[in-house]
Amino acid sequence: MNDPDGRYANSVIRTRIGPAGKPVTYLARRFLPEPESLTIAGIAQMAPDERLDLFSARVQGVSTAWWRIADAHRLIHPDDLENPGLQRLKVPLPEAGK
Repeated sequence: MNDPDGRYANSVIRTRIGPAGKPVTYLARRFLPEPESLTIAGIAQMAPDERLDLFSARVQGVSTAWWRIADAHRLIHPDDLENPGLQRLKVPLPEAGK
């Protein structure tokens, strides 16, 4: 149900009773980490028109780890990182235990 390497890997799994009286399972809300708490491996240049998943694959070796880059910039929407004004992006190391 939950990708062990994904951004919700450490989220608490909760259950509540839905309108039909059946249990509904969901992940607890995830708060963005403070960018200052992340260890930055470096800053990489994003190519013009490069998608964030391809950038992530190139600099982190994993296309699905784009969310780490978004966290380093305190952005929720990945489209915001494909903005030409943010062509040089901080690339964080994975947090311990993730």
